[in-house]
Amino acid sequence: MSYDLVAGDRSKLVATCLDRATSAPLNLSGKTLELRYRIDNGALQTKPMTITDAANGKAEYQFAAADLTAGTLTGEIRIQPGLSDQVTSLAPFHLSVRAPLA
Repeated sequence: MSYDLVAGDRSKLVATCLDRATSAPLNLSGKTLELRYRIDNGALQTKPMTITDAANGKAEYQFAAADLTAGTLTGEIRIQPGLSDQVTSLAPFHLSVRAPLA
């Protein structure tokens, strides 16, 4: 069994946003992004992402230690949240978060 994240860690989620039709990176210049996720059907969390390479569609979110609890994280990324040109990732992603060793 493998795990993607550890509860209580300050892990970083790195994403590359791609055009669905061409698989080319989306240009994120002038855009805003947010990470939306929940762990094991808990409360929905909405966090702003940092664009790290706009021309190549790259963004990241640095989790705070309190963000991660053990379970399955289900998430999605939104570009231009709340605006008329909002786009949400096609499918949710799933990451395993394990408890730290005692």
